[in-house]
Amino acid sequence: MGATDPAESAEIGRHIPALDGIRALAILLVVPHNVDLLRPPVPATDYPVVLAMHAGWIGVQLFFVLSGFLITGNLLDTRGSGNYFRAFFGRRALRILPLYFTVLVVAFVIAPLLVTLPQPWVETHSHQVWLWTFLVNWTQPFNGGVYGFGHFWSLAVEEQFYLVWPFVVLLCTPATLTWACGVAVAVALMTRFILVAAHAPHETLYMFTLCRMDALALGAAVAAVIRSPVAFERLKRAIPAVATAALVLLLLTTAGTRGLAMYDVSTQTVGYTLLSLAFALIVLLTVLPVSGLLSWIMRALSWKPLRRVGRYSYGMYIFHLPLHVFIGAPLLYRLAPQPSPNQSLLYTALVTLVTFLLAAVSYELFERRFLGLKSRLMPKQPRDQQLRFAQHGGIDT
Repeated sequence: MGATDPAESAEIGRHIPALDGIRALAILLVVPHNVDLLRPPVPATDYPVVLAMHAGWIGVQLFFVLSGFLITGNLLDTRGSGNYFRAFFGRRALRILPLYFTVLVVAFVIAPLLVTLPQPWVETHSHQVWLWTFLVNWTQPFNGGVYGFGHFWSLAVEEQFYLVWPFVVLLCTPATLTWACGVAVAVALMTRFILVAAHAPHETLYMFTLCRMDALALGAAVAAVIRSPVAFERLKRAIPAVATAALVLLLLTTAGTRGLAMYDVSTQTVGYTLLSLAFALIVLLTVLPVSGLLSWIMRALSWKPLRRVGRYSYGMYIFHLPLHVFIGAPLLYRLAPQPSPNQSLLYTALVTLVTFLLAAVSYELFERRFLGLKSRLMPKQPRDQQLRFAQHGGIDT
């Protein structure tokens, strides 16, 4: 996750720093959630942070909404380019594949030659084909995942989205694309209800692309709507209503899903959709001319240290679980076989920090070498529009 970078549409004409902050919040929800060692009977009244960590899976939902928004906006803004598909797929590949496949090579080719890996990895490494082909989200719910790489399912969802969505955008106007997004939301919701009725494993509702595409579609709908001058003007007059709706949806969803319980049936049916809608409205607020408290919040999301976390969020997502599973947790349990709640919280903080540092090194010394090549895949537009596109960071940075 975090593989999309905030970029401004040519229509709005400016970069949106708050989106970096939103991406940072998403990864700072996901990492503590996935390395969380605090489980009942640790009382949430004594450790309120436990509630936030247990609900940290919503960071993935936020990533999906943000990805749908950014990718769709960029596709809409480059529909007239002569290299529409080549530019999109080439730039996506340069952003995602080098680090992803490097990690797989290290894990499945180099590491087995150098160290003795845990038995759970040995028992599941034969499933690695699903990681290499970005299909693990379909097999992992049926014991087809690989130990230490359980989080890669969400990258598979996004890759499948990237393969299909450019064709949908090309065939639709912004108005009809909004309707297509509505259909996608309805299909996702209906699919989840069918799987619940069929008593399918909870993980299928959590990982199947069809079940999670409402988040991507609602982000995409925001990108389409703001490109309608009439709709954008109406939204500017409705900013208080948009903010209120986002807050109410978050509160109602939290209350109606027992505190965003990950596998609660209410969460996995209407909860996913309502949460995605709330996040889509929050993303919408970042492009509207807000004032007062909302303006202060946008400035807080644009805080440079937070934006830097957002910049490195893709690497953080890639690295955090293998770091926890293969190094962090074994070391912790060797030093403290039964870690106390305070030790567990300290461990979570340290893993998050180390993950950030590792991702920063990866970005600055490795990923940027490939990102620099994306300038060769600029969409072929009229020169004045292309210059404007480049000045505002292009499709992503």
